[in-house]
Amino acid sequence: MFTALILGFIGSLSIRLWGDLAEQGLNYNITLPWSLGVCGGMGFILMLLHRDDPRNLLPELGETLTDLRQPDRAPQRHEFRSILGASLAQIGGGCVGPEALLTRLTTVASERIWAGRDKDLQQAAAAGSLAIFGAPLLGGAVVNQHRFNLETRWIPGVLGGLAGFALFHGIEEITGGALKHLPYLWPTSLRDDAGTLGAGLIAGIAGSGLGWLLRSWREWLTQRQLLQNCRWWPVFTGLLLGGLMHWLPLVPFAGEHQIRPLLEGANQSSAGILILSGLTKLLMLGLCLETGWRGGIFFPGFVICCAFGSGFFQLLPAIGTHASWCGGLTSGFFVLMLQKPLVVLVLSLSLLQGHGSTGVLVGVLIGHLVNQWLGSGDAPQPLPETPDSP
Repeated sequence: MFTALILGFIGSLSIRLWGDLAEQGLNYNITLPWSLGVCGGMGFILMLLHRDDPRNLLPELGETLTDLRQPDRAPQRHEFRSILGASLAQIGGGCVGPEALLTRLTTVASERIWAGRDKDLQQAAAAGSLAIFGAPLLGGAVVNQHRFNLETRWIPGVLGGLAGFALFHGIEEITGGALKHLPYLWPTSLRDDAGTLGAGLIAGIAGSGLGWLLRSWREWLTQRQLLQNCRWWPVFTGLLLGGLMHWLPLVPFAGEHQIRPLLEGANQSSAGILILSGLTKLLMLGLCLETGWRGGIFFPGFVICCAFGSGFFQLLPAIGTHASWCGGLTSGFFVLMLQKPLVVLVLSLSLLQGHGSTGVLVGVLIGHLVNQWLGSGDAPQPLPETPDSP
């Protein structure tokens, strides 16, 4: 409930600042001075909040889960500054998702309530916050990771997910995640079956390539140590976001409000603009995460894949369906990024609400094979420590 209230407050501020059409990626009328001023100003505030101290940066979802499992080894963090900075990044148009902020908010609140007496309850709370995606089992799958521990992981995770689902399902329309009005297109002939499988195969390969690209991009940015070398990077990123917002409305924002217009065909952009927007959003997602505009990758990654899927469907309308293209790209992308096929399967089916399920299954398989071929290894990797490291 606490997380829902904070999310609602952040969302209302963002809509008042930008408007509904802008957050849906449909407004090309935002003036350049306004977007540069707001995004650049937000970047300046983020620079002041961070103060060249990595403890002021919001940990990503994986880091939060690691802190929960290994509390004795968790690094010191300045929770208020990191949560405030991530909230401002959401309001200011940063193309980062809310799940890292939501999970951290819930974890910190649970830690204050239980005072470290029961870590399983904190895991359940974190799992419940992920039910904003409309999937009661998603929290259990994420918290469980690679281990099947029924008593201390799956049961708390699923119970927390059910509780969060019961709460968040009521505001599904507000978050833009509902696709109830998107019709199912079932294959009706052998040709349709072959087309759906073909689209899923091509999309799975393309999605895996996008996931590999984002991993490599983040690794390269991490090695550059941008924030350590120049404290003004949050401002530069904000100005870049503001400029891109003027010409490519799909690039900024987390993307939860951009999903329905893409999948329902309300976004009438050409295939070239959609693919360019998806590629630019991917590059900006990596840059935001590495320059202090912290958050998650779920919603931005989904929008990236749906933008490419919509573009590919325009170019190849005779192969598969719109949803199968988006489903294959989404699952292939997230398998490369998260490297957890079960989590990706639940996440993709939840975000698409069952649409394009064949493409999702094929994409998960293709992504898993590509990931095995490339070799696992989470991205970005931390820089090696030297004897002189602090």
